[in-house]
Amino acid sequence: MMEPSGPLPKGVYLRRRILAVAGTAFGVVVLIWLIDGLIGDQHDLPPGAAAVADSGPTSSPPSTSSSPPTASTTSDSPPAATSTETSTTPPPPPPPDPSEPCPDASVAVTAELGAPTYRVGQKPVLRLVVANTGPHPCTRDIGRAQRELVVTGPDGATRLWSSNDCYAAKGEHWHVLAPGERHDFDLTWAGRTSAPGCPPTRTAVPPGDYLVTAKLGPLAGPGVPITITP
Repeated sequence: MMEPSGPLPKGVYLRRRILAVAGTAFGVVVLIWLIDGLIGDQHDLPPGAAAVADSGPTSSPPSTSSSPPTASTTSDSPPAATSTETSTTPPPPPPPDPSEPCPDASVAVTAELGAPTYRVGQKPVLRLVVANTGPHPCTRDIGRAQRELVVTGPDGATRLWSSNDCYAAKGEHWHVLAPGERHDFDLTWAGRTSAPGCPPTRTAVPPGDYLVTAKLGPLAGPGVPITITP
């Protein structure tokens, strides 16, 4: 649409001014209404809500619940002290001197028989055994003067014969006995009675049961049974 050229009538300019003023006034009214609406909304909020709304997002307050303290894994006890000194083990004591006498508790004296039974008239074979039952070597006199075999009745009290009655019991023989070492001494019994001093009258023991006991000085072994048959 083409506008007419040339000056317009005064009524036209007046109407334009009126419309411009009216538009401006209308815009001011609308602006005031909007501001009033916003202010009214703020007054309608509960106390403190406006401040919250204007402050934006906030972080949540720290939790007031208390959790039990975590146990420390560090021990209160002081660390074990490490010794820089080298522990020394005392040397073992030296072994006993083998030349020391054997204690009686380390010496076993026993009697052994060639056979458990003999007939009247036979000559039983008897044996005296000396052994070191201790853990260390030691020295003991095992000479003829210390050794003795004795035959008694079954009660062990009635003395019938001794290997020392008719034979000279003289001489020493000190010997180093190793642990477990044994020495055997055999002799033959004639099967007759005897007495100290070796009296000439000697009789054959009758059939029956008897005991043979081995001795080494003050030590005596257990009685070993022997039987004489007709």
